[in-house]
Amino acid sequence: MKDGIVFQMTKNFKKAIDLINGSQSWLITSHTRPDGDAIGCIKAFCELAAHLGKKAQPILLSPPAHWYNFIFEKPVPVLGNDFKLENLQNGSFGSFDLIIIVDTNSYVQLDDFDKWLKITKVPVLVIDHHITGDNLGNVEVIDSTAAATGEIVFDLFKFADWKITPVIAEALYIALSTDTGWFRFDNTDSRVMRNASSLIEFGASPSVVYHKLYQNYSPARLKLLGRMLNGVEFYHDGKIAFQHIMRSDFDATGATGSDTEEFVNECQRVNSVEAAALFVELKDGGFRCSLRSNGNVDVQKIASELGGGGHKMASGVNLKGSLTEAKKLILDKIEQQLLNS
Repeated sequence: MKDGIVFQMTKNFKKAIDLINGSQSWLITSHTRPDGDAIGCIKAFCELAAHLGKKAQPILLSPPAHWYNFIFEKPVPVLGNDFKLENLQNGSFGSFDLIIIVDTNSYVQLDDFDKWLKITKVPVLVIDHHITGDNLGNVEVIDSTAAATGEIVFDLFKFADWKITPVIAEALYIALSTDTGWFRFDNTDSRVMRNASSLIEFGASPSVVYHKLYQNYSPARLKLLGRMLNGVEFYHDGKIAFQHIMRSDFDATGATGSDTEEFVNECQRVNSVEAAALFVELKDGGFRCSLRSNGNVDVQKIASELGGGGHKMASGVNLKGSLTEAKKLILDKIEQQLLNS
């Protein structure tokens, strides 16, 4: 990091530590469709609370993929499934003096939770590594150079001299390994590898984590993957790959929306592909579009123009309209970048 960034991070770390030390009961959450980075960071803060003698209530804003179930001893309550927004509003779900939001700083990724967040007087701590944001927090620790929010959380814990237990180490290793595609993506740098090594020294087991995360397909998920791959389409001399999953595919296989995580990466195995998109039909209409790039296409720019966000090489956005309309919209924007490159 440059000196100015280090100074700002140090300043924000101190503010975050003051918030944490001055609170007793935390509500911890992240974005909808929580991934390994989000869930790993939530788990790390829950463990920290226990060691600091504080209360922590994790919540999720949509159901997680089943392969993340091992991270928590018991299921984490899901907003809309296990409790309602009014339970937060009237205090029946619990009383909190700190809200911790990890891996997002955008209202659009919080679904209905944002309605309560906008009116609550409870202080908010945001820790995130994305460029785009809505300034949700009273204190924000943002580092867009980090490969995962888990890296920032790890740095914060070390800065505060909080004990990194084996459970915390595993949680943050999950965060780091999943957001780097098991250290395959372009965001895997020397900082990532140093942190991964340190987390192993603190007790994380790469083989155990890999087995639980990546050798845990259900038959339904494998069938869904097969249906998706049967419909792959290539454009622009094979430089662009599109995949789609319709509601009928979920019905036929018994898979769920969370089973699609990382499916967008499949087409990047093709040596000609420079940009890939996966269109997943949503229950209420429209499509969730996940975008990936090898670096020649800035998919964050495309997503942000359409109301989404993410990173240069991995982003997402929700689109209205038919599959044909969604594909044309994304194809035009990718082709425009390729033609101008």
